[in-house]
Amino acid sequence: MDLGPHHLRMIEAIAATGSISKAAARLGLTQPAVSTLLRRVEGHLGVQLFVRSPEGVTPTPVGAEVATRARAALAGIDDLNAALAHRLRDPSAMPMLRVGVQACPALTRLSDHFGSLSPESRLHLRVDPGGGRIPALLASGTLDIGLFQEPVDRVPRPRDGLERLVLVECEPQLVGMSSSSPLAAGATVDLDDLADQDWIDDPLDDGPWPAYFRGVCAGAGFRPRVRYWATDWQISASFIRSGGAIGIYQPTASPRDGVAFRRITGDPLGQRVVLMWRPEAEQAAGRLRGVFNDVYLDLVRAQREYGTWWDEHPEAHPALPVPALSGAGAGTDAGAGPGEGGGPRDPRKGG
Repeated sequence: MDLGPHHLRMIEAIAATGSISKAAARLGLTQPAVSTLLRRVEGHLGVQLFVRSPEGVTPTPVGAEVATRARAALAGIDDLNAALAHRLRDPSAMPMLRVGVQACPALTRLSDHFGSLSPESRLHLRVDPGGGRIPALLASGTLDIGLFQEPVDRVPRPRDGLERLVLVECEPQLVGMSSSSPLAAGATVDLDDLADQDWIDDPLDDGPWPAYFRGVCAGAGFRPRVRYWATDWQISASFIRSGGAIGIYQPTASPRDGVAFRRITGDPLGQRVVLMWRPEAEQAAGRLRGVFNDVYLDLVRAQREYGTWWDEHPEAHPALPVPALSGAGAGTDAGAGPGEGGGPRDPRKGG
């Protein structure tokens, strides 16, 4: 038995709703029919995809991976159906340029330029909270260009037929805390000093970041105590400002009143910034790279601490060589804070 779209929709529906009965209602099927179909799929694969309990169903690690890939595959199928329907209605319609971007501080500034990437095409833009789905969507043909981040220790999976360029080899992540926190007294903070803190995290990031973050913390001898989950950057900021939690931030994001941003000693957490594209989107990808370079360097210049680090680590950004930035950027606290540019849920994406 090969897995078809109806199997994938069933898996995705169960993962999304956490309930066999809710998934059945969403699919327009009976609960016994969905239970039977799930048993058949699990029997075919030889693995358990979901754990049943009185509270509902939760995906196993394998089930979570299958659900993530199912979403990517279904997005490709739905996009193909929509494109074919549009072409049938209007054979002379403009071609589409499909761009996927991970939410990041540069996004608001990039948004003014997306329309110029391929003026002869109709833009379709997808913004994801994490970068995990974008490579899969590119490989499936659902996207033409992707801009995303990945942990520095991640070995990228080979993707036949795709071009890949690392724009920033290492972007050190910062920790944000209340300005009144004793931890804000120093220029940097040790990772193990954060073991007893309450963290805020993003419930929607299904990319590689959460596992990487927790793995680095485990190497420092603790498991991050996540007590708050928020999809809204304003809520995240309020918890951090009040001293209720701390969070990880990108170094290009904008400062926020009442929030202090500190480098972690030794920069144990870092991400790459990656541009990927399909060969037919070469010219548009080149334009996006040029725009990103200008936008990103402006953000670096605006952050004194990151600008200094940037000067001291040219190996971290060979694709973006620029003059020294040490004198650039003002502000009382260099670093980042939750903001509009990074999407409404993840402190790390704050603009």
